[in-house]
Amino acid sequence: MIVRLSKKSDPTDVFDLVFNFDLNDFTERWQKQMLLSQQRQDPISEPWAISGNNYWTPERSLNHINKHIAICNDIHPGLFEKNITDINNQTDLNYVHSIFELHHGKLNEWLDNPIFQVDRGNELRQSLSLINQAVHRLESTRTHTLQNRLKIRVVYFDTPKTQTFTVEDYSHFTNAIEFGGVYTMYADVGKNLESLAGDQDDDHHDFVPNLHWSSDFTVRFHDDDGITKQERCQRFLEENWEYFENKGYIKDDPRLTTGAIKLASLVYNDRDHVSETVRQYDRIQSVFMY
Repeated sequence: MIVRLSKKSDPTDVFDLVFNFDLNDFTERWQKQMLLSQQRQDPISEPWAISGNNYWTPERSLNHINKHIAICNDIHPGLFEKNITDINNQTDLNYVHSIFELHHGKLNEWLDNPIFQVDRGNELRQSLSLINQAVHRLESTRTHTLQNRLKIRVVYFDTPKTQTFTVEDYSHFTNAIEFGGVYTMYADVGKNLESLAGDQDDDHHDFVPNLHWSSDFTVRFHDDDGITKQERCQRFLEENWEYFENKGYIKDDPRLTTGAIKLASLVYNDRDHVSETVRQYDRIQSVFMY
């Protein structure tokens, strides 16, 4: 697989990242879904989704999210009661994310939401989706080091989120991160266990674990053994077990598995060169399967 990056100012200036797929039954199924997305010509919803590069400064990130909050309020007055003024204010970020959760709903519930059945309804949904991703970008900017926040996120707009993880699939999940690794993305709407454990969100509308997957993926550019994350999630689970039990979960429920499935590995010689080069680019131009 090749992920081709380019620059908005010069689409002929490109940088190719080449990956080799991990060999297991899940990655074979995932590749089929990727080919279906390409066959349908699903557009990449955010071709600028390269976090930690030279383009996404904190100021630009704030302006971006507030621009789309303004668009939403112009279409549906009063939808958001506040802008984001401080990336360190997790309470405000949780609030803004909760508005996306409320109106988008789980998976395709938005299709029946009358808020989108109006003039500019599709523009409203697109801006809500961009706000959702912008919240996660701001969180990453605040909580990660410069090296750790560098990542590429490829999300296909309107790609069906209908594929579900099997019990066997959860055995492939890992909390660890490898430099240049390609990983599945959270495809549900809500907050999974790692999100709740990380941001202590009291505004979320529902806990939704890692249930669905799609051709969306992320590329990470740092190493992490995942132990700290795993311990944090386990501690949160134990401290709030009554909440999860009341929702019908049992001990060792595979749906409470955290992390992601590693899909592929970057082919590279010098990781510093790769990281510094990726930071120079601001567009995901295309993804090739071969």
